[in-house]
Parts: sequence; C-alpha cells; structure tokens
Amino acid sequence: MSLRDKLKSKDGKPKDLGLFKRFGILTNPFPSSSQSANNPHRRLPVDDDAEARIVSFLRDGKSQVVVIEGTQGVGKTNFLSHFEAEIQDVLSDQEGYYVVRYLADPEASFDGTIRRLFQELGTEHLDRLAAKIREDLSLMRAARNIDFRSALTSLVSDESDSRSDLMMEWLLGLRLLKAHREQLGVQFRLDTVESKTAALRDLVLVSSEAGILKGIFLLLDELEKQDGVLGPTAVVRYLSAMRAIIDSLPNHLFMMLAVTPDAMRRYSVALPAFRSRLQNQITLSPLSDVDEALQLAQFYLNSAKADADAKKVRGTKGGQEDIVTKTEAREAFEHLRKLADRRGDVGVRQREYLHQLHRIAEDAIQDRL
Repeated sequence: MSLRDKLKSKDGKPKDLGLFKRFGILTNPFPSSSQSANNPHRRLPVDDDAEARIVSFLRDGKSQVVVIEGTQGVGKTNFLSHFEAEIQDVLSDQEGYYVVRYLADPEASFDGTIRRLFQELGTEHLDRLAAKIREDLSLMRAARNIDFRSALTSLVSDESDSRSDLMMEWLLGLRLLKAHREQLGVQFRLDTVESKTAALRDLVLVSSEAGILKGIFLLLDELEKQDGVLGPTAVVRYLSAMRAIIDSLPNHLFMMLAVTPDAMRRYSVALPAFRSRLQNQITLSPLSDVDEALQLAQFYLNSAKADADAKKVRGTKGGQEDIVTKTEAREAFEHLRKLADRRGDVGVRQREYLHQLHRIAEDAIQDRL
C-alpha cells in the first residue's frame, strides 16, 4: 500500500473526516511522550494555590517565588504552559506587565535568563522610559549604579533610536565599544551576573517609579538540568545568582520554578539560603489509582471532541465511538503501574500513561479506518 493510500480512509475520503464521522475527533487526542507543548490542561486542586499567588501579586505587587515540584513526567511543563497562557490572557488589556518563559538551559551562570529579561523589555521600553524621565528628571534618583544613571542621562538627552540601541547592547553585556563610552558615558562592561543583576534592579526600580512597569512574570522550566550538567561549584554560583535577583527585587517579580524533588534536595544542601527563599511550594503527583487515570483519559477525549466540534465540516455529524475504550485505558494503567512498582516508583507518570493511550489510539486510526 502506498503512502497516498495510507492517508485515505476506506471510503476514499480524507482520514481526518473519517475520524470525525466515527469517533468525533480530528486527530489523535492523546499526546506522545515527545509532545510536551500545546496540550490541554486538566484542572487540579493545586491550581487554586497558584491562582491565589498570582492574584496576590497583581494586587500588592510584592515579589513572590512559587516552586512547582514533581518527578519527571507528572505535568510540570503542562502546568507552566497553562499558567503562562492564563496570565497572558488576564494581562492582555493591561499595560506594564511582562511575561517571560525560559527553559533553564544548563549554562554555567544565570546570565542567559537575565539577558532574556532585558530582551523582553526591549528598546521600546527604554524609549518610553526616557520620555517619562524627560517629564520628571527626579525619576533617575531611583537608579543606584553610576554607569546606569549615565546611560539614562544620555538616553534622555538624545531622542534618536541609536541611543536606545546602544543602551540595550550595553545591558546585554556586549563588548564595550568607543560609541558606548562616548555616547552613553558608561565606563564598564556588564560582563558578570552581578553587574547585570544590579542593572536589571535599577531598570525595574526606575521603570516602576515612572509608572511603566508593574510586574514581571518569570517562568523557569526544568531547573533540575543544572544539577545534571554543571559541577558543584557552578551549581552554587547559579543558585546564588537566582537568590540575588530575588533579593534585589522585593517588588514587581513573580517567579515560578519547575524542578524535581531530588534536584531540590541537592540544591538545598548545596545552598541552604536558596531553599529559604522557596517556601511557596506546589507539588504535582503521579497517577495513584485507576479512577484518576480514567478521568485523565476522558478529559483528553472530551477536549479533542470539543475541538473537533468547533472545526467540524458543515453537515457532518461527529461519531460517538470511543477511539480508546475504558477497558483499554484501564489495562494500560494497570500495565504501567506494574512497571512502576518494579522500578520502585510511587504511581504512574502522566506522560507515560498518555503516551500509551496515544499508541492505542494511533493503532485504531491506522487499522480501523
């Protein structure tokens, strides 16, 4: 059978239409283990805790750090993705908030995260800040660093785009050129995490005084990668930099971190002061029983059917047959639970379970249509 034939159902129509007529869906409703993004989020009791923290931050502006803790495959990335979308939706009609999602790549320093924060603010933010300072020069008093204040003074005195571009280059820690020294009046390159943290602090403080920055949401995923790649000394430096940025911004920063329990324990031993900043903890657990697993499977089926209904072809009625039956979903869970028991795991990881359902659904798509 050719590839073209495999992409057609038995009646000669496209398979996605055949899927809809038989199962009420357009695609495989379950994500494979490699599909970590753009998956639906089933509401959990701990969602209330995260929402309460976000509401508190938006109300008071006091910085908060929320730790999403759970073993690999229990849904930490899904949790972060969901709340990133929720926060973006809530803030869509509000100015002064920035949402930054960053995968905690195993760099030897926290430098990459700070660069991303500067890039998210961008030169447009610097131009807006300069306009505000021209109206009230006293706003610059919030800046503590002499070089930062010199750069701001230069930015305010010249409305050309080149000045904001130069200042952004300086903030990003690029090589210090003659243009930076002469036009911005800066003397030192921001080539350390400490210097970048101080510059970020000043930028946030001055911007908040000017009324153009209310808060930054920083979401860090897979923080445990640092422990697996970097040496002990580099890990301590990385954690110290995270602690420094938390301490330097008592207001305007909401940080949500995803990390495994094992990594958190090792980080706590490596730098106890880091652990003391992470008191707001939300724990995600694996699937503990078959009823919970069946509810998760049904949620994904319902989500796929709702999505298909919204996109359905006019005059075509969606089928009611389940592409994965409850019996199949139950047997998949029981099989994975036995494997988990042999490994010494407590419960079944959501990622493994959904991948197993994906395979069952894919067999149905390939064989039954």
